[in-house]
Amino acid sequence: MSIGTIGLTVNWVFEGDFKNKIARIKAQFYTAVILSSGYLIHLLWLLNSDNLQYASKDLLVKLPLFLIPLIIGSSENLNKREKKGILQLFFVGVFISTILSSLVYFHILPPKENTENVFQIALFMSHIRMGLLVSFASILLFYIVAHTQYKYKKGLFLLGIYFFLFLLILQSMTAIISWFCGVSVLVLFSNQIRKRNKKYVLLTWGSLISLAFLYVFFIGLDFYTIKDKRNLKQLPNTSFNGELYHHDTINKYTENGYYVWVCIAPKELKRSWEKRSRIPIDSNDIKGQVIRYNLYRYLTSLDLNKDSIGIKKLSPDDIAAIENGNTSSIVYSRLEERIRGIFFELELYKDGIETNGHSVSQRLFFMKIGLQIIKENLFFGVGIGDVNDSFVEQYLKTPNDLKKENQMRSHNQFLSFFISYGIVGFSLWLLTILFPIYKIKPKTSVYYIFMVIMIVGFLSDDMLERQAGVAIYITINSLLLFSFYSIDGDSNVLARTKRTPNINS
Repeated sequence: MSIGTIGLTVNWVFEGDFKNKIARIKAQFYTAVILSSGYLIHLLWLLNSDNLQYASKDLLVKLPLFLIPLIIGSSENLNKREKKGILQLFFVGVFISTILSSLVYFHILPPKENTENVFQIALFMSHIRMGLLVSFASILLFYIVAHTQYKYKKGLFLLGIYFFLFLLILQSMTAIISWFCGVSVLVLFSNQIRKRNKKYVLLTWGSLISLAFLYVFFIGLDFYTIKDKRNLKQLPNTSFNGELYHHDTINKYTENGYYVWVCIAPKELKRSWEKRSRIPIDSNDIKGQVIRYNLYRYLTSLDLNKDSIGIKKLSPDDIAAIENGNTSSIVYSRLEERIRGIFFELELYKDGIETNGHSVSQRLFFMKIGLQIIKENLFFGVGIGDVNDSFVEQYLKTPNDLKKENQMRSHNQFLSFFISYGIVGFSLWLLTILFPIYKIKPKTSVYYIFMVIMIVGFLSDDMLERQAGVAIYITINSLLLFSFYSIDGDSNVLARTKRTPNINS
């Protein structure tokens, strides 16, 4: 990515022809300059920073935000052949990346780190950024199928479906949500689709959206439905072998609808477990989870008490499943397991029991910390170099159960910039994003699809704090604004500008 940015910049300088380049920028209402000025805001807020070492690294990572709009915005429009070539390379690149990730998923290639974390199948960038790229590629293929006369439409449509199915494998809820939002923009605002089969398309897409909501609703309904018919005030006092049961009737957490924290005989359970497994009950499984709590939840899912009788009823496969980190005897699809995991995380977070290690509830806590920082630095923020230091300081002041490695930043780009700039700088930054859209008014839905996907990404991750996120956002944004659908960007722009002095009026 660095080589690409450097190569474009060097080529742009040696290419020369700066009169035409300036004329193109003028003809596009200086929108390329406005978009790149977001970086200048970032540079200006260096003055508000104490940690200049971090700030300098951050400025280097974000440098494409300044260079790419100016380079693409001042260059000639891409011709049809060049556009086709870029799109083909993009789709091939995304396809190869998903194939390699699928090979990791099916244990043919090794993952980046943890074999049990499905997100590790994204080999070249974070799973969120990869998921957003795959989401955009999928919808872009659907757009091409609907709006062109390309003879291989069926193949492109199937490739778009494949990319969506890969999102289900990746289990990035951010990417899946962005896909649904992007397709909704395509369906609602694509003139070509509306002209052909408006009612049919809207009905079909509305039905799919409804099915998706119903799918999540029924998972939630099952998750929260209590199947345990026991009276919590009349539970047995001792196990079959005489150990006094532990009952926590205040804690109403369930597994498969049965109460987890009742009828527990811990000593008896420990002895019985260690007769059947070589892994001690208070050690970790291969996922890093404590075996004891896996066992509690797994036995509960079978409606068994947590005692020796319960252990005896477990099959060898059940023992192996618990050792491998399974917490339920019911086998769910990967996606359903992920959704149920989110419901469980939210329950723990709501009751203040546990946040550490849970991606969704951690994000909620990161947001809480971020909002506290904003309250103390509302107008001008903390500066671009002091965001990390501010989070470290706020974590020390706020009681939490997060391990040191999990005490991270906001995981929300809007929040990160608000913390950096305050309300003054954040408003200016938003203006640099919105003004080019207002002036150019892209005529196709592709640009708006991309921006909706980016907004979802910004809400879920610090997209622009990493080189990959910067490259994805600013390169595609600039291409769509200035090269694919720009105005007055051809090679004769200088001559036409001379003949038409009021072009900017």
